[in-house]
Amino acid sequence: MMKFSKIGLVLVPFLASCSQGEINSALSVEVKNSAGGGSGEQVVEISLPAQYAGWKLKQNASEWVENSEGKSVLLGAVSVAPSATASLELVPPEQVSSAYVQDRAHAELSVRTGGKWEDAVYKAEGFSFDEVTSFTSPAQLTDHSYFLRYEGPGWESDQMGYRLYLDWRNAIDVFVKTNDSVVLPEVGQDGYDSYHALSSWGGDALKVGKSLGVGALGRLIENEVQGSSTQSVMHFQHVENTHYQLVSNSQLRAEFEVAYEGWSSSEAKADSIDVTTHYRIDAFDPTTHISVSVSEPSDNIVAGLVAHDGMQVIKAEQGEWGVVATWGTQSILADNDNLGLAVVYRLNQVEKVFEGEHDHLVLFKPLTAFDYKILAVWPKRSSDVQTAKQFEDYLVNKLKMYNHPLTVSN
Repeated sequence: MMKFSKIGLVLVPFLASCSQGEINSALSVEVKNSAGGGSGEQVVEISLPAQYAGWKLKQNASEWVENSEGKSVLLGAVSVAPSATASLELVPPEQVSSAYVQDRAHAELSVRTGGKWEDAVYKAEGFSFDEVTSFTSPAQLTDHSYFLRYEGPGWESDQMGYRLYLDWRNAIDVFVKTNDSVVLPEVGQDGYDSYHALSSWGGDALKVGKSLGVGALGRLIENEVQGSSTQSVMHFQHVENTHYQLVSNSQLRAEFEVAYEGWSSSEAKADSIDVTTHYRIDAFDPTTHISVSVSEPSDNIVAGLVAHDGMQVIKAEQGEWGVVATWGTQSILADNDNLGLAVVYRLNQVEKVFEGEHDHLVLFKPLTAFDYKILAVWPKRSSDVQTAKQFEDYLVNKLKMYNHPLTVSN
């Protein structure tokens, strides 16, 4: 399994007051935010001695999970102001309040059943789907094959939802949400593409068109036309195999991977590479953390952010991180419906950020591993972000979080 970047820095709290195997009835951890850190709820990993397995935070949402290294850790949702330290009490399982137990993260992929393929279209009476944890795309799968529920994997936090077109388009779309509940298991069950209209849970808010949507990958290619050279973005028209794997689905975190074998920018396959993308979303946050591994360095991999006309473009850099974002009436769910979109990247992993034909493009350096983040903010759910300036402030606060992650100790 691929390792991913963490929001919180994990430090093991050793209990000096008790020896290995003994239980201290009063257990707490300290979470510290530096002066340069950001504000807001964050999910951190807390490592505890084996005898405290099952203990949870008394007054914060928390749960035990297996991390990317196969170790059992406690995930905890905390909010600590910059320059402040919070002491969080832990209690044994029987003392955990149900008030802090709620499913706030989810990832899934569902395939249609009861029919058969006719060329590139799956035909059946009605729409019945089975959720799968592992899936390899059939060769005939393309856009509008009516085989995958909402056309690919979906993932969500209590703040925002997303979907990835698991076909040649390989674009990321946005599901805005009207409430904190997990909603994706019901999306697309009542008429397949009913999610294009605003409903009680939310809806598909973004017009992706020919773009990469919000942060999906593509290949930058050169085109020679009548003696002049232009650049365009190749999506996943040339890929040998595409495989989806669910990694985890817990209350505070959801993860999955998509692996592409033999991805090239032309039929000649001269630049064929294998790529694995690892997606993670945490509760209380609309951010998706994406880690990418590449079989060999490539100098033409980009992440794209759809460039709609008339949107305000926001760019910022702070410390090790930069962001390119857009703000404006780019939601298609209603007239004058604002939506903020962003791609966050590590400055030392990126060659340049520039304007393409359909996207704002982030060109990565030729690396075998890199990571970046994407997010969307819908003002109808986020009372603190109602203007472009407030969205920019929100993004700068995120950069502070990534540059100065919370630290955990006893």
